[in-house]
Order: sequence, then C-alpha cells, then structure tokens
Amino acid sequence: MRPGKPHAMRNAILVVLFLIGGGTLVRMYMHEGLLRDRNLVVAGHGVYGVSQRSVKVPLFSSLPIRFLSREAVSISLESNAGVLKSVFEVFDPSLRSFLASVPIVLDASADTARAYPEKGYIGVSPDWDNVVVQSKYRAIYEQGGMKPEDPVFGYRFKTILLIHEFLHILQVYQGIDVHLCYEAVARWYTDPRYGIPSPKGMGYADTARKGRGDTLAINRVKYILWHELYNYRKLSEAPRDESWKNMRYGERYRSTEKGVEEFAYIGQEILSGGSGSKSYIKTGQWCDRDWKNKKMRVSEVSPEVISVFRGVFNPALTQ
Repeated sequence: MRPGKPHAMRNAILVVLFLIGGGTLVRMYMHEGLLRDRNLVVAGHGVYGVSQRSVKVPLFSSLPIRFLSREAVSISLESNAGVLKSVFEVFDPSLRSFLASVPIVLDASADTARAYPEKGYIGVSPDWDNVVVQSKYRAIYEQGGMKPEDPVFGYRFKTILLIHEFLHILQVYQGIDVHLCYEAVARWYTDPRYGIPSPKGMGYADTARKGRGDTLAINRVKYILWHELYNYRKLSEAPRDESWKNMRYGERYRSTEKGVEEFAYIGQEILSGGSGSKSYIKTGQWCDRDWKNKKMRVSEVSPEVISVFRGVFNPALTQ
C-alpha cells in the first residue's frame, strides 16, 4: 500500500490547486463584470476625470455609498426643497426619481458646484446653505445678470448651477455620445441661418416682412457657448467678423473633451430660461411665460442638436 500514498498526496495537491485557480478565475470574471456593468471606463479622461464616450446606463444606485466618505455632509433638503422642485420640473418626468437619488454634498474643492458623473454625486461649495451672496465666485453669475442685492440671487444662483451639474450627471447616465453631440453642435453653431452670438436674445433677420422668417440674425444660445467656451481672447463681446466661429476652448476648459461642456451649457441655457422673470423672482416657481421662454430657446437650436437631448428635457419643451 505504501506506493499509493505519494499518488494520493499528489492528487490531493492537484485538487487544491485546481480549486484555488478556479476561485481566482471566478473572482476575476465577477470583478470584470462589475466594472463593465458600472461602466467605469478609464480611457479618454475629460474635465471630471472620466471617459465621456457613449456608454450604457450605469448602476448609480450603489455608487454614492461606495465612493462618498462617511464625513460627507449633504445640503439641507428642507431649505433647498423649492430649488430642487423647480430644477426637477424641467427634466423628463421619468428621470425625477433618479435625480432625487443623486446626493448633493458640501465639497471644499468645488468653487460653486461640480458634478462627479463617474461617482454619481454633485459637490457644492461649503457656503451653499449659508450666505451664497458672500461667495467670492458670485462675479461669474453677476455677468449673467444676477445681482447679489436681489432677494432671489441665491435661489436663481442655485437653480442654474444644479441644472448644469445634473446635465453632466445625465450625460453619463443616458449614455450621450459627446463626439456626436459636438459634431451636431458644430454644424449648428457655424450655420448662418441660426444667426450670430448676441447676449440680447433671439432676433429674426427679416423684420420688415409680416410674421417672421426662418433665418435668425442674433442668437443668445450661441452667445452662451461663445462666452463660456470659445472666448479664448477674453473679449467683452462676440467679434463682429466670423472669428467667433473658431470653436477653440479658452483656458478654463482647455483640457476638456469636446462635446462635454457644449451639452451642459446648451441644456442649461434652455432649461433655465425664465429664471430671471419677475414671476420666478417673486414666487420661485415657473409660470407659463417662463415655459414659453424655454421653448423660444429651443427654437434657437437646430433639431439635430435638440435630438441629442431626447429623454432629458421635459417633453413639454419640444411638443
């Protein structure tokens, strides 16, 4: 019987090695599947440190718990309830439960607000629930017409910020292909039928005729893109020649992947339309005129660009 012992021991060792190897392969497969499900792509980093390529819907529900530190402090839902209600209303109703699940936390590294799409949360400046009017970054919003002495300054300040950052979150959640977005935006932005950038709003070229034509003379949405992204010469107004068509990013977004900020700024300008109205300033709620203002902004953008936002905007804006 002695000759059989080495064989038995060898067989036992082989079984153990087989089980260890099999377990390792199973763990590797499960880990790879988990990363694939969550779409944690690490190539092609954008301004927020994640790939902005087209992806499937990631499983955000478990991400905040995993990535947020236990010390993270959320904003006051009670004091921000009105702002959040107004923000959620401009998006597709099917997205509201998801948007409500996105944590909004105080973040010392956020100048005003910053989305972390790969982690599924939004960070806002520590003064968010205190005195926003004292923020050293308020000049950014004063340029957009918001005055710190106005009672609604903080309300409008937060509304526009959150719309912008939720758009970044939805960009990944909805699997928006930013390359296709940029191509569509470039065709619209340089199309003379949609006018030239102007902070004065939308205006049609042929004002002598009764009714209005199909060609725009001036375009506020184009102005927002130029002002926020392509004004690398730091001009006060868009140039009168065609140099504004140069879609070169300024210093702030120089390392950003094309299409990422175009998506957020176009969506922000459309969805925040009416936030400066007397009604919104007084009540903090969108009125019929505010919704008409948003629809007017939609008409400043080509149907090709609007199609990029399918499933993002409230359907009332595109009907």
